[in-house]
Amino acid sequence: MTEKLTRHLFVSYSRQDAEIVTQFIETLRFELRVQMLPVNIWMDIEDLRPGEQWANVIGRALTDSLGLLVFVSRASMQSEWVRAELRAAATATDRLIVPIILEHVKDLPEGLALRQWLDLTGRPTSAEFHEGARKIAEATSRYLADQKNTPPVPSNEVEAVAKNLASAARESEEPSAVESKLNPQSAFIVHGHDETALAEVTSFLASIGVKPIVLSQLAGAEQSLFQKFLRVSQQARFAIVILSADDTGASRVQYEVSGVGERSLQFRARQNVILELGFFYGRLGWENVFVLYRKADRVFPNFERPSDLDGVIFDPIDERRQWHTILRERLIEAGFELKNVA
Repeated sequence: MTEKLTRHLFVSYSRQDAEIVTQFIETLRFELRVQMLPVNIWMDIEDLRPGEQWANVIGRALTDSLGLLVFVSRASMQSEWVRAELRAAATATDRLIVPIILEHVKDLPEGLALRQWLDLTGRPTSAEFHEGARKIAEATSRYLADQKNTPPVPSNEVEAVAKNLASAARESEEPSAVESKLNPQSAFIVHGHDETALAEVTSFLASIGVKPIVLSQLAGAEQSLFQKFLRVSQQARFAIVILSADDTGASRVQYEVSGVGERSLQFRARQNVILELGFFYGRLGWENVFVLYRKADRVFPNFERPSDLDGVIFDPIDERRQWHTILRERLIEAGFELKNVA
């Protein structure tokens, strides 16, 4: 029987690196379970909850942690609160502090420069993620075997560091307030089985300088599509949803009427597309979600619309490509700076 997970490693990183950091952390959690280590990972975007006294929670997390995983990049080394964590942790030389290099930077702080580091620069493969996670798990195992009960951050440093982190965390909970200062550069694309429609949309976005984010095309550690969706969608500021006639379905009330049966079937978009459409409407607001639909290749049956969206205008993908103009206008309204297309 394994010991209850009561100890943890504290993750220090820049929010600009959140995508790759969360991918690696999920891989590391899996490796810690494989090696049956009684250690968890503490990460602010996952472990802070609305309504909590965040400074107190962060202070406890720093004090009780086994050590720090420090993700090094240009952004993190310019972050005041990351550097505050490093200054505090550097005074506890017996702590487990692992620098994880996302980008090589000049003048690495002394608290990191003298530590053995893990290289995740470039575009790490799944195999490289797993190998890096294995090395950290083994280092953690060795540390636990010779553990002393000294907090990684001295108590006189905890309060100041925790307040800085809590402030940063609160800002991140309001992405519209923080990110509105920056022009968005990418759009999340929700799609079904129509690969042609997907290719048309991604090609158009690329032509006007917008990076298309397509979940199925993202590399990284293995995880369920749902986990990947939740992680990546949290960073989206604009979504494009493609409705295509991928499925057929009917209301049981109609289908079970005598003599009706299959005649009640209608074309429908994939269930995941409808789910993600509702998610983005709720998260981003109507003005930051653009819905395209590809007409079915047959006149009958009808293309069923979600009943809650009756009256909402969906722009068709057609040969005249009028949706190009409409989408450009919507993107500009959302703050995108687009390329001029001849």
